[in-house]
Amino acid sequence: MTVTTTFIIAAGLFAVITGANDGASLIATNLSSKAMRPIVALGILAVAVVIGPYLLGTAVATTLAYGLVGFDATGGKEALLLAVAVTIGVMMVLARLGLPSSVTQALTGAIIGIGIGRSLPVDTGVVGKVLVVLIVAPIVAGALGFLFAALLERIRPHADVRGHLKLLHAASFLCQCLAYAGNDSQKMMAIFAVALGTVSTTVQVEAPVQVAIGILFCVGTIMGVSGLGNRIGRLLMIRPLNAISAGLGSSVAVLGSALLGSPVSMAQSSASALIGSEAHLVTYRRVRLEQAIRIFSTWVTTLPTALGIAAIVGFVTRS
Repeated sequence: MTVTTTFIIAAGLFAVITGANDGASLIATNLSSKAMRPIVALGILAVAVVIGPYLLGTAVATTLAYGLVGFDATGGKEALLLAVAVTIGVMMVLARLGLPSSVTQALTGAIIGIGIGRSLPVDTGVVGKVLVVLIVAPIVAGALGFLFAALLERIRPHADVRGHLKLLHAASFLCQCLAYAGNDSQKMMAIFAVALGTVSTTVQVEAPVQVAIGILFCVGTIMGVSGLGNRIGRLLMIRPLNAISAGLGSSVAVLGSALLGSPVSMAQSSASALIGSEAHLVTYRRVRLEQAIRIFSTWVTTLPTALGIAAIVGFVTRS
């Protein structure tokens, strides 16, 4: 089996795992609020993943495939294949342990680590920017979740409240899906682009590849949605205003990060925005802090773990 064939298979598996983690998180928030039918939410998310890069560009995919590490150098494709393998391994172990995780942080860490281990050109300026945005974006999302909750409390209509909230939730979920397509989902594009040898200086949108990514992503989302719905429910009891505020807050933070070409975890931003909205709408005491701490501590350790393992793998396997 050639490196390219192996890489394409790994890219497909990565897309399924991404759906099980990222897609399931987005759909689970919707299930908890019961504001939209699951099949409708899945359809909106799938369409956004496929067409989003046409509308919002591929800056994040280009950063992952070309900006962090020079995978166009000799042995670059094999190096990224190893980074994907490390990412999949880390995600599977965390899932086996029942721990929450971030595919984006695992992949980012693995890419940086494999670049270091393989002595490939690593752009420290881009790495620094990406790491800062990874830390700051969820904090911004939490603050925006708080602010949107405050705004919605002030303007919430008194007549036909239920109908208005459903429309607002649909709009916020659409924003969230587009933000995900413009940022977080592009890690799948980056891997397929390198696997197929189509990366030069920017990642181009290829329609057949996007459709394949959308299908594999949906398969993963369906596989992972039930477990993550239970996990988010343990974080706090999600009401329609929570979902709307979190959707809008996380969308702004993630889209802003996309403008910088920096990959950001939508799941982490959404969880942070949920906590921010709940802190305004009721009180931070309603948030089950042990669950929140568990989630955020795992996300903090995901990137360093993937980076360290990938650096070791890269060093051991380099010729």
